[in-house]
Amino acid sequence: MRKQLCTIKKLSNWQRRLAKKAGDNQNITESVLALAQCYVKMGRVEEAMDLHKSLCDDIGKESMDPSAILDFAGSLQVNHEHSRALTILEEHLEAIERSWGKREQCLAYGIIAILYCDKFDITKSNVYFERQLPIAKETNDVESEALALHRLGHNYGCMGDYGNGMAYLEQALVIESERGDARIALIYSAMGDVLLDQEGREKEAILMYQKCVGLLGEENLTEAHKLVFLKLGEAYTKIGAWDDAIACLEKGLSIAKSLCLGNKTNFLGKQSLGRVYLEKFYSTDESLVGIPERNDELIRKALFWSEAAFEVQGYASIGVFLDLAQEYYFLGESEKAHAALTRHLDMTVKIGPSHCHTCFQICAKDAIMEKCSVCKVARYCSEAHSIEAWKKGRLCHKEMCPFLKRWRKMNLGKETTVLHDKLFNDIFKRIRAFKPK
Repeated sequence: MRKQLCTIKKLSNWQRRLAKKAGDNQNITESVLALAQCYVKMGRVEEAMDLHKSLCDDIGKESMDPSAILDFAGSLQVNHEHSRALTILEEHLEAIERSWGKREQCLAYGIIAILYCDKFDITKSNVYFERQLPIAKETNDVESEALALHRLGHNYGCMGDYGNGMAYLEQALVIESERGDARIALIYSAMGDVLLDQEGREKEAILMYQKCVGLLGEENLTEAHKLVFLKLGEAYTKIGAWDDAIACLEKGLSIAKSLCLGNKTNFLGKQSLGRVYLEKFYSTDESLVGIPERNDELIRKALFWSEAAFEVQGYASIGVFLDLAQEYYFLGESEKAHAALTRHLDMTVKIGPSHCHTCFQICAKDAIMEKCSVCKVARYCSEAHSIEAWKKGRLCHKEMCPFLKRWRKMNLGKETTVLHDKLFNDIFKRIRAFKPK
């Protein structure tokens, strides 16, 4: 690899000198950023960024070749350097808007929108997809138009604007149906996501996911198969179809394993399996309560999968700590239950000022009207998500709000362990109230 890099550096320097003599800024940009891409592939990202900076200083951003910049940003994105890819494109934003051609503008806005989506900043993501959309229509770029509509539909659904979400997805479906594109299946999956987030529409969501599975087929399994089976598992969980939920989630994890997909998939699948068993435990019919082995089996399976999710390196969520707290509590492991609950409360308070407590996207600093006036911890990106969080689920915000308020106040001053123990006992007493007597 070092020999290859030396050769590329020599060629790049030679090409750059010739291009500079000829005043050929396009070739200068291509040669320097081609070398920068090699550095990115080798993990020497800082050197790649330095090359980009020196090029900007040397010939100016307006003189740089748009295609080479997009390729460089794309290489950063592929190598999971999303923040740096976004930094590059934002640095060129003025040039993109002033001097880039329509095709390059369309591509740039689409990439920026996706990068913001990866950062859970859906509001900014929508800004750039909405900039991309009219350019795609103007240039008759049907593929980009359909993709922008698809992603806008998904984003608005995530924000709780279900009407706009479905409207955009229906427009995308019309375009892709005319083109006969394979992404029709993914649009059905996105429609399922929008329906799944609406109370009482879980069965409609399942139908959409089943359409997606039918179109994807069973022969060549892909990441799309994995995602839709995990979503089907979540949908079946919400309607209490436990065996179907477990089957779908296990299939999703099996596909992820066969495709060697990353930690995030394993975390989500395992966390969801833990939650299925936990919810099944809570919903156990009263006639089964007298059979301790039945309850013990369910809660131990829930704990097995929740712990497996926690052990996935690099991933931990607020939700999994609350699940673990409940599971340890019902198995009589009070010390572990208290530790998990502490992590849950600490993380909830920590994300309070910056993220939506429903979808976890970044909240604008001026979104004061969507801040919970009681606990002063939870914030929401929209009124819809505020309403949804208040009543959705067993331990919804209505149940947890007074405890979050107490935890926030306790952490402002020096409180004793006795007060912490009382708070934990009050929370677990509330949790216990949900179990059949």
